[in-house]
Amino acid sequence: MTPMPDSLDATWTHAWARLLAGARGRGDPFHQGVLANAAGEGPQARYAVLRAVDPGGGTVAFHTDRRSPKCAQLLADPRVAWCFFGHGEQVRLAGTVQLHLDDAEADAAWAASRRSARQNYAGRNAPGSAVHEPGEGGPPGLGAPPLDDAGLALARAHFAFARITVASLDWLSLSATGHVRARFERAGDGWHSTWLTP
Repeated sequence: MTPMPDSLDATWTHAWARLLAGARGRGDPFHQGVLANAAGEGPQARYAVLRAVDPGGGTVAFHTDRRSPKCAQLLADPRVAWCFFGHGEQVRLAGTVQLHLDDAEADAAWAASRRSARQNYAGRNAPGSAVHEPGEGGPPGLGAPPLDDAGLALARAHFAFARITVASLDWLSLSATGHVRARFERAGDGWHSTWLTP
């Protein structure tokens, strides 16, 4: 069991280490978190896979289909919150997202993706489209043959890389021996940190 940090600096390092482990490990509980954003019809939330973490820059990232309603919502209002839970700990991030569609960052993220992950963007229909049959117009299933070059090009045209510049990180440890909570807020080139009542 990982010992709990006992200083704000150690907590900061620990929280980002949890996020890094989530981005690297498909079985890690921090691999997916609930991503929330604002929309005209009200708040929206869904699970998103944590794809990249940069503690030094204070950024995290996910992949998405650029045809999804989420992309239009994020272009209209880039503020997001992302909540992760595992290991008896909660990490809540808040910040603003920048969508990368056809630039070098999107190309690099696409190139680093597994071929099976790329198939997720090969569906004929935009995510959330009304259909007559279950799965209609969606990406090919696991048993489908790999995409050919034309299929990969089409899938790439639907792919977006979303990088969040974190404005605040809230860490909470839940324990029978006592809960502990800390908050970190971006302040210029640094971060303001404080302990909070859990």
